[in-house]
Amino acid sequence: MDDRFLHEHRREPRPEFASDLRSRLRAGEAESPRPAFRLHPALAGALAAAAFAAAFALPAVRATAQQVLDLFRIREFAVVKVDENSLARLKERKFDPSRLLGGSMEHLQDPGEPRRFADAAEAARVTGLPVQRPAILAPLLRPDSVFVRGESRTRFAIDVKPLREMMDLMDVRDLAVPAGLDGRTIEARFPAVIVQTYRSDGRRRGAFVQSESPEVSLPPGVDIASLGEIGLRLLGVGADEARRLAHNIDWRTTMLVPVIGTATEFQQVSVNGAHGLLLESDRMETPDGAQRGPGHVLLWTRNGRVYAMMGNFESVDLVSMAESVR
Repeated sequence: MDDRFLHEHRREPRPEFASDLRSRLRAGEAESPRPAFRLHPALAGALAAAAFAAAFALPAVRATAQQVLDLFRIREFAVVKVDENSLARLKERKFDPSRLLGGSMEHLQDPGEPRRFADAAEAARVTGLPVQRPAILAPLLRPDSVFVRGESRTRFAIDVKPLREMMDLMDVRDLAVPAGLDGRTIEARFPAVIVQTYRSDGRRRGAFVQSESPEVSLPPGVDIASLGEIGLRLLGVGADEARRLAHNIDWRTTMLVPVIGTATEFQQVSVNGAHGLLLESDRMETPDGAQRGPGHVLLWTRNGRVYAMMGNFESVDLVSMAESVR
């Protein structure tokens, strides 16, 4: 399948949120010997940019003529096929992409504890957030619970030492970390994330994730294409392909979605006129080594919001649910 970029449309959720959500989605898996779909907890937090199998992204911006902080908003996803052995090596080395450039961190706004609601209407009424929902559900599915993680803002000073150490561990020695990064400041805003879960009496599970696009500001003059190339190499992308991708991606608006090529197929689809990315996998695995079982995820964006619809049922039903979101 063509692995060129597919168009249109991270802070991890708190451990309590991930644990609660995982336990609810796993409830009832014993009803069938086949693995049920599992929601990757990173998706809810990042989806703000969500991607099943997307636990690594190096978004970037270009310096403006005025040399002021620049800003990116996710509007596109780009699929990149990664090497399964490289992911295993990253797991062994306790790879944490969120800490690769992280030095001292200041929490400007805490999201608070994730909140659980009985339904979307209650979540919208209590939080004041625009909670959309699908008008059509896949056969046998019914609404289960709604979780909301509040908005957060973070500022941190860059420290490139962890990145250099990881490059050495992964034998990426022909590239150099761009100069002048140490001590520079990055600010990130992660809007509230809303996760609606669905289940059947049998093994069917689903989830709908929505959020405004996250915003990340970087200092001017940062060579993010070079950082992106390093990130791709760490994921096991070959040198020539990593360079091609890094210098063709619009880092201002794009989040990478790494997938294991032997386990995942993907295609571009339409969601009410918006370009969407549909992933279908017999086993989804993120760089942290978490196994997600068979299933589908559909990613798209519209009017400054990003969405993910996922489930362990037919893709045509998944797309129908996404197109019915109001």
